[in-house]
Amino acid sequence: MIQLKEKRYLTGDRPTGPLHLGHYVGSLKNRVDLQNDGCEGFIIIADYQVVTDRFETDDVEVNIYELVKDYISVGIDPKKTPIFVQSQIPELAELTMVLSMLVTVPQLERNPTVKEEAKAMGVAKKMSAGMFVYPVSQAADILLLKPDFVPVGEDQAPHIELTRDVANRFNKTFGEVFPIPKIVLSENPRLLGLDGNQKMSKSRGNAINLSDDAKTVEKKLKKAVTDSKGKVAYDPKGQPEVSNLLTMMAIATGRSEKDLAKDFKGKGYGVLKAEVADALNAFLDPIRKKRAKVTDAEVKKILKDGNKKVREIAKKTMEDVRKAMKFKYSI
Repeated sequence: MIQLKEKRYLTGDRPTGPLHLGHYVGSLKNRVDLQNDGCEGFIIIADYQVVTDRFETDDVEVNIYELVKDYISVGIDPKKTPIFVQSQIPELAELTMVLSMLVTVPQLERNPTVKEEAKAMGVAKKMSAGMFVYPVSQAADILLLKPDFVPVGEDQAPHIELTRDVANRFNKTFGEVFPIPKIVLSENPRLLGLDGNQKMSKSRGNAINLSDDAKTVEKKLKKAVTDSKGKVAYDPKGQPEVSNLLTMMAIATGRSEKDLAKDFKGKGYGVLKAEVADALNAFLDPIRKKRAKVTDAEVKKILKDGNKKVREIAKKTMEDVRKAMKFKYSI
């Protein structure tokens, strides 16, 4: 439970494509809830992290704008939750350099999240140095704003553990500068991809995007992997793909998966897919309508305001860092 004195947090995304239903369940809904509870949130669009595993950057700017539109469409208020772009905050690069001196190679080699992501992206044997030290960069993203907590999914917890460790190490080595951010794990379900893969993912093309139109949602659901049992039941271990479809419907309707499963007694997977599509479209329709109203000019102002606010905080943090390290020279 987050105490009232623990108000500031940071979350973010890479601008590699549209946000999807898995993002909504795993983080977006939680961000809106925290915002409505009066917490001071910051959202980082981590554009430098795009090139940890790819060099196609032509669409990064477009993706940044699309991300902001996704945020606004689900209820993020940039006046309460500033949104900023990683590359526009030069202090982040400086802090990454400082923190990299406090992290060992064995620490980075043990990070299971980096290993999993590298394997999923097919770069495990040719990982860039940037991807290898990604946890250090993320630690800088977090610590620069001195947050009280970081809301994450379980798969991201190792990154935050490293952030806590490096903050402790800096404080003990040079002096107290950083609060040690708490990890707040998401209690929401983790959606499988429509292909039955480990998780819904932008890079794997197995997701229902928040910006998908109705026909696209229907088309994707028709192709969703199920199983050969032919019986609709909520059994995450025995029938994970079918259970995943029921979870999507539960998200859209607010009903429980087990309750929904009863409605499909004696019905086939075709009926299930069609009704899940209808439920998701009813859920996504107001999101799509709100998204369509957000202009590029509004997005530009949102990012300009967010960058300005974060730079003010960043400059103060780096002054504290240099002072603690005795790097504040009279030259």
